Amino acid sequence: MQMSPHANEPYANEPNLGRSGLRVSCLGLGARGTFGAGISDEEAERVLSAAYESGVTLFDTAEASGRAEEMLGKILRSKGWRRSSYVVTTRVFWGGQADRGLSRKHVLEGLRGSLQRLQLDYVDVVFAGPRPGPAHTEGLDLTLRLLRLEELVRAMSDVIDRGLALYWGTAGGAPGDVMDAYAVARQFNLVAPVCQWAELPPEPRLFRQIGLGAITWSPLVPDAALDEEPLPHGRPIAKAVGRRQPLKLGELQPLAQRLGCSVCQLGIAWSLRAEGVSSVLVGAGTPRLLREQLQALQVLPQLGPAALHELETVLGEVAPP
Repeated sequence: MQMSPHANEPYANEPNLGRSGLRVSCLGLGARGTFGAGISDEEAERVLSAAYESGVTLFDTAEASGRAEEMLGKILRSKGWRRSSYVVTTRVFWGGQADRGLSRKHVLEGLRGSLQRLQLDYVDVVFAGPRPGPAHTEGLDLTLRLLRLEELVRAMSDVIDRGLALYWGTAGGAPGDVMDAYAVARQFNLVAPVCQWAELPPEPRLFRQIGLGAITWSPLVPDAALDEEPLPHGRPIAKAVGRRQPLKLGELQPLAQRLGCSVCQLGIAWSLRAEGVSSVLVGAGTPRLLREQLQALQVLPQLGPAALHELETVLGEVAPP
């Protein structure tokens, strides 16, 4: 898997998003992690330009990150890149203390707010839900739960019919909710989700049974694409898949050294191997840090059975072959 030297040149390993026809770059740029409070407009523009020129064509944001959406929209407008040459995703759920959720009202109003900040006519993918956590139907009785899911599916179908988004996906929903939402879409001839915004490892049956591709992030730098600046080398990692205690860099440093890469690059490469993953999000405050993370693609061929076994032993998780 190799990134194209130019974003407007297609490359053979650009995967489809799940079983949809939408092609996305295997690495995406998380706007929340890139356009943090401490980054200037000029530096943000340099990071985005470096990503695009390196073949990153997926830019992910959320309505809860209004400043990030505004910065991304401003840069995209100033660059004048062909709209068909990049993919923008956003998430709706958090709009304010009294303005949140997945009602038809908030889906429409939240997405319109995002489009205004992004200065776009449409987003390529809109995700429904917060970052992974309790499902928004948790605690509801079965009938009300299904009604809420039907309202969500109808609202998402409506925004696609209106041309506000081209595809939709789930974020933070329990696997049972996602499966039921897909069934509701098929039952009422509505638009079904094509992807999930998920923590690693994504739920495998969602890919195997209904073809949902996953946009996710490295478990070794879990919040680099979501919150603030990426974790610098030498700092303890916040968490890792399958572990209750923070994972220390030193636990993976020996393997990374033998492979000739950083721990961050090792985590990104491992993430790309997870079943159903279409794109892994990265975040960086400078072009140098971004290019360093993109070098994770060069690590993939080195993740043979022995290296994977050693990595999985430390993480306490088994990655699909």
